[in-house]
Amino acid sequence: MLEVIKLIAGKYRNRMVRVTLISVFEAVFGAIPFVVLYFLLCDIIDSSFNLGKLWIYIYVIAGSVVFRVLFSYLSVTLSRADGTIMIKDLRLRLGEHVRKLPLGFFTSHDTGELSNKTLENVNKVELIMTMLLPEVISTFVLSILVAAGLFYIDYRMAVATIITMPLALGLLIWAKKIMHVRGKALYQSSSALANSIIEFVSGIKFIKSFNNSQKKFDDLVEKMDDFKKRSLKTEGTLSPIMVLSGISIDFGLVMLILMGSYFMVGGSLDGKTFIIFIIISSRFFENLKAISINYVKIRYLLIAGQTIQSLFNEKKLTGSKYQINFKDEDIIFNHVSFGYNGTKVLKNVNVTIPGNSMTALVGPSGSGKSTMTNLIARFYDVDEGNLYIGRNNLKLVDPERILQQVSMVFQKVILFKDTIYNNIKVGKQDASREEVIEAAKRANCHQFISMLPDGYDTMVDENGGNLSGGEQLRLSIARAMLKDAPIVLLDEATSSLDPENEFFIQEAISSLLQNKTVVVIAHRLKTVKNADKIIVLDDGQICEKGTHNELLKQRGLYSKMWQTQESTVGWKIAN
Repeated sequence: MLEVIKLIAGKYRNRMVRVTLISVFEAVFGAIPFVVLYFLLCDIIDSSFNLGKLWIYIYVIAGSVVFRVLFSYLSVTLSRADGTIMIKDLRLRLGEHVRKLPLGFFTSHDTGELSNKTLENVNKVELIMTMLLPEVISTFVLSILVAAGLFYIDYRMAVATIITMPLALGLLIWAKKIMHVRGKALYQSSSALANSIIEFVSGIKFIKSFNNSQKKFDDLVEKMDDFKKRSLKTEGTLSPIMVLSGISIDFGLVMLILMGSYFMVGGSLDGKTFIIFIIISSRFFENLKAISINYVKIRYLLIAGQTIQSLFNEKKLTGSKYQINFKDEDIIFNHVSFGYNGTKVLKNVNVTIPGNSMTALVGPSGSGKSTMTNLIARFYDVDEGNLYIGRNNLKLVDPERILQQVSMVFQKVILFKDTIYNNIKVGKQDASREEVIEAAKRANCHQFISMLPDGYDTMVDENGGNLSGGEQLRLSIARAMLKDAPIVLLDEATSSLDPENEFFIQEAISSLLQNKTVVVIAHRLKTVKNADKIIVLDDGQICEKGTHNELLKQRGLYSKMWQTQESTVGWKIAN
């Protein structure tokens, strides 16, 4: 529990201490009326009560109420203010950490799961910091002070008051264990439901196109039912335990009355002390029940904190932040091996990609082409061997420094729900409007952008829904042009376009690639026949390399792939 609270507090632990101290002072001033009540009852029962003492008691109680209200106000306002600052810092730290995680982390986690971990769970731990924790601290300290007072008055009666506490504590420990198991299962069900909702909404177009919406909706309802059942099961199990815990605490009053009666009959307890214990202990029991309820709430919410902590435990990519320049530098794979989830994709790869040249990666699906480009961008670290750009071992360079030197253009274009201008400006945040327009012109975007209702200020629909595939791709190329990085990674982008768009994009790509080190993942071999170097991969290994003509003469895998593609040029659908 303390580890999670430290994680949430972060660099603001001093504020956490401040809120704790304020809650303690609130509890101290909250205990003063009980002290006054003790002396007041003593005076009344002993017939020593007078008007002078009454005014003293009134002044003391009024003073304690004023100070308790003051500290209660500070506790509420500061705990919320400090809690908000802590949660803001936690979100920033979490976002910064997640941003630096390797790509493999995101491919192995569902969108709904990540959404729960980074958004919903942070909202839940916010309740701990801003509401529950200060209340629990104040109530707990007040209970300790009242218990100390009761022991001072008569230790035998105090023991009788707390004699049922071990039973209540045992029930709370039992509830904690149940919460640990059932709570985690409930969180997992919540993540699965969130992911199912996101999948259903984002894929509704394709679901409807296959007339599969009912089945997918039934799957979604099944996830909802599972979440409902787990919620009811958790509540149904914990509620009786919490009721028993409350009863066991209340049973302390019964034990107090029985033991008090016994001691009074024996003559070792006077009626004054007995009455004082009954009146004060009733408030003591209420405090204990409030603590037990809030404790279970905190334990449940701490599961969210532990989930966030598991994110921070994920190993991020690190490296030195020294300035680098990859212009005209060779990319060197030195005995590189890499795999996903224990399955090797690249096996002892040794190859040099010359600087300021165009190198094509070709081969069957799954041969490791995309993996090589992902390693160059340092989305992952190699498992074995080393990857260099010039003299820079990428394992030792900060990923952000690397990405400043690399541009990527892939078939699947990501556009944000923002203006076209801002979508292009992603390539260079400090670019001027003139630079953005110039990049758009070089990428053959300017003409179609000018025809849109608001030109560069036209809003892009979600996932670029108001733009064609070719227009989206040209915007992606404009981004890369604006960035003007010395290394360009290109997943052949023209394979699924109509001839008109293909012409525009090929022209834009030709402009993009000037004076760059270019690595192209090629699916259609005709588009890379003029590459300076072609690397042929098969089953994670380099089986051939050379120019187009050199590879044809070798009559190996590349030659077979070329002949296969040439034989399909005249392919058509049979009537």
